[in-house]
Amino acid sequence: MSRTIELIAGLLLVVVGLVVLASEPLLDFIRGLGIGDDVLRWWPLFFIGLSLFFLVPGFLGGPSRRLRAGMVIPGTILVGVGGALLYTSLTDRWPAWAYLWSVFPFSFGLGMYAAGWIADAPAFKWIGSGIAAGGVVAYLVFATAFGGEAFRLIAAIGILALGLTLTVGGLADRLSRKSSA
Repeated sequence: MSRTIELIAGLLLVVVGLVVLASEPLLDFIRGLGIGDDVLRWWPLFFIGLSLFFLVPGFLGGPSRRLRAGMVIPGTILVGVGGALLYTSLTDRWPAWAYLWSVFPFSFGLGMYAAGWIADAPAFKWIGSGIAAGGVVAYLVFATAFGGEAFRLIAAIGILALGLTLTVGGLADRLSRKSSA
């Protein structure tokens, strides 16, 4: 089984490498067909569509819960990164990747959580929650540092809300332990 996965992953990487090498001639060919740049800006929909290959079987069922759980993780990564790429492609805000990279760990964490839910593996849920929360914190920190003024305000409010939530949760836990003692 692992050799098959290795073969498929290797072939996929070869295809991606060939597409990258031939990207300029491919773009010239597509433009020669009369497809304009406005349509080409929607290229990240390919990743979102590809995510359905993983997400639909993962959530709709099949014989092996572990296999289904494993399919959800790459599906969530593809949809998250595809959505961020679509945003930057349509708005032409490529410098936003100074903080949008945090979509990757967030999507991975969501995938881990969903895999834990499908496979009934509580450890995956906890790990996935932690990774997704780390992605959110990274987004807030880097959006504060590198985003525009609106992002700084939103990120600062988000960081404050997260800090207050953790503080209140920690205090509530301490108070509940003291009252039961």
